[in-house]
Amino acid sequence: MWFKLLILVIAGVALYRFFGGKVPFLDKDFLDKGKKVKEEESDFGKIEATSACSVCGTYVTEEDALIYKKRTYCSTECLEKAK
Repeated sequence: MWFKLLILVIAGVALYRFFGGKVPFLDKDFLDKGKKVKEEESDFGKIEATSACSVCGTYVTEEDALIYKKRTYCSTECLEKAK
């Protein structure tokens, strides 16, 4: 009985992922949505570290970003949308 249920659950998750579904605790992209870009030196000077907004995906410098509950936002509008 339990073995059949386990096989059914595994098949369901496999089909869900196959058709483009995302499972938050299994997807690294979901967890790294606000991942940082490395600081680099270029011919024009130092490039500042940026983070992607958790709502719209716009990259903002860490200096200008709003951080709320470990998520990065580009503006108060995006922050309000996320609440």
